Amino acid sequence: MRNYVKGIEVVLPTGEILNLGGKLLKDVAGYDLIHLIIGSQGTLGVITKVILRLYPRFRETATLIIPYEDRHEALRTVPRILQEGMIPLAIEYVERELMEKSAKQLGKEWPVKKGKASLMIIVTGNSKEEIYVDAERIDKIARKYNAIDTLVVENRRKQNDILSIRSNIYLTLKPYTMDILDVAVPPASIAKLMDALDEIAKKYNMYLPMYGHAGDGNLHPHILMKKAGGVKEEYLERVKKEIYDVTIGLGGTITAEHGIGKIRIKNLNQYLDKKTIEIMKKIKEVFDPNNILNPGAVIS
Repeated sequence: MRNYVKGIEVVLPTGEILNLGGKLLKDVAGYDLIHLIIGSQGTLGVITKVILRLYPRFRETATLIIPYEDRHEALRTVPRILQEGMIPLAIEYVERELMEKSAKQLGKEWPVKKGKASLMIIVTGNSKEEIYVDAERIDKIARKYNAIDTLVVENRRKQNDILSIRSNIYLTLKPYTMDILDVAVPPASIAKLMDALDEIAKKYNMYLPMYGHAGDGNLHPHILMKKAGGVKEEYLERVKKEIYDVTIGLGGTITAEHGIGKIRIKNLNQYLDKKTIEIMKKIKEVFDPNNILNPGAVIS
């Protein structure tokens, strides 16, 4: 979303008003305060106006579901799609067992009955011909990596059903979840991350469901309660630390999109260097000298 924000009006904690950016396609006059404030999680100012860059809505969309028996083959497909110059609206990694549970909770049916893992890819275009061309190109690449099949869903209602099943994974797992993580690594390393998480799961004899945005290298592991096949609560922080350590070791981050907030401050202090944290604290002091905006979030 931040890539579409061209200007903002922001009220500072001191009462002053800043107008940053505007209806410009390019602007590098001074520091990029717009993105600093967008990423501040409400700790530096209150945004009261936003100027967004809008694009025409795509006339056509299709959702592709590509099942694989081996998730490594699925994940190897992703960089090849991107290297071919295609930029799908989304490339999601999902596992059939989890999608079937989510679908059942919604009273729907997951349309793919084969394979353990799938890529869910949304392609867009201004004509059906564009959609068909991209779908064929993706199918050709996927089959090189032993994809079982490619299901192309064009019907809008059916596409919405598929998206609702994907979105409902969180709610399906929520009653049994002690923590949901938001780790990310370079996309080429996501298979290594998942393999490492499998080893952690084996070590603790736990079920560690995972899904995420394969095109971005962003993964959401759920650490479940013991009664749901997870771990005892006293092991939660230990498991999290091991997952974070592996992620950082692969050149990743402990949060890709959910943010630090108040819950992960202690983790931030563990994985960012002292100088970076020192600079962040000084920025906070300049914008909010009395610490009245969202205290205790992002920076302690």
